[in-house]
Amino acid sequence: MRFQSVRNRIVTAILRLTKIKTSLLVGSLMFALGAQATWQDPLNTPSLETHRAHESLLLDITRTGGRLVAVGAHGHVVFSDDSGKSWQQAKTPSSTTLTSVFFSTATTGWAVGHDGLILHSNDAGETWVKQFDGYQANDAMVKGAKVNKQQAEKELEAAQASGDLEALDQAEFHLENSTYALGDAEYDQRSGSTKPFLDVWFYDAKLGFAIGAYGMAFHTTDGGKNWIDWSSKLGNGDRLHINGITMVGSRSLMLVGEQGLILRSDDMGDNWRALPSPYDGSLFGLMAKNDDVLVFGLRGNLYHSTDGGIQWQKVFTNSEQTLMAGISKNDRAITLVGNGGSIILLDRNSATPKSIILPDRTNLGSVAQAPDGSLVIVGEAGVERVDVNGTAIQESITMAKGGL
Repeated sequence: MRFQSVRNRIVTAILRLTKIKTSLLVGSLMFALGAQATWQDPLNTPSLETHRAHESLLLDITRTGGRLVAVGAHGHVVFSDDSGKSWQQAKTPSSTTLTSVFFSTATTGWAVGHDGLILHSNDAGETWVKQFDGYQANDAMVKGAKVNKQQAEKELEAAQASGDLEALDQAEFHLENSTYALGDAEYDQRSGSTKPFLDVWFYDAKLGFAIGAYGMAFHTTDGGKNWIDWSSKLGNGDRLHINGITMVGSRSLMLVGEQGLILRSDDMGDNWRALPSPYDGSLFGLMAKNDDVLVFGLRGNLYHSTDGGIQWQKVFTNSEQTLMAGISKNDRAITLVGNGGSIILLDRNSATPKSIILPDRTNLGSVAQAPDGSLVIVGEAGVERVDVNGTAIQESITMAKGGL
């Protein structure tokens, strides 16, 4: 744990130095060129309307009712009501990259992204409003870090008074970590909105979580009117990136992330515990039905658990491409997508998965099943449609609206 903590501090220091050097370089170039343009914060700059939004980088897609909704670069949100054959661009108040989208009802949804951005829609994704951003996240995390440091100081005082050497060592380590966490949070607060959310999940129209880089986690019980910093409750002291969240069983939640991180809560997110991980590389996503769970990530690694994550078995995918997302089309068939145009088709009645590489070999980010039964995939090249066998459907995909 101490080694990982030191490692993360070194990485953070390098990232800060890189950011400073980049800022100085950009500033020097603008001065040399006599640049007069005024910088506009993408958090507060509406996304540009374009007829090519469906061809730009899209990172996630979901189905809500009979509609498909996809999100991605430049704050783009596009939606389709004809199984992905044609698309319309939604109005969004930000041009920050969006990484994930989730609907708890046919009309009520959330999208999250870079700079701590959280958007909300009440009309099935046609229009969006900003609920939260990285500036608010930074303020909340500084406040929470101060509370945690105060608690750690009290724990140290109690351990010193007790004379328990083991408790003293743990208290010192806790105080060291909380002191560093506070310094990191204060740095982020001075630097502006920086950390991205990477996934969002809601139980209903009220209770939800947004999770992301450097262990960032926020929780709401009122549909996003108020977002509460939940990072310290996860037990993720090394602040590893959290990449995915879903429900397991009827009242449990599971998170996956960097360095094989797997966390589980059995009380809808109030308390969390680490589960044994079958893999020490990054896990980018997970799928679950009851206690039947799949987790997947780097180099085609895929693991299956039938007991809610206590024990895992490796599933051989015949691919070394990183897996990013997946869907279960029914109780039997599962589709996973990933880098290099990789599609993995799993059939529970077959021991051998089918591995497919799309001809363009572009990186794929997410997949959803359309009302007509086809699969709609989004990624580096925007929207692509394939049939249930993973074969690309050769037809023109159009944008119904757009400016440029």
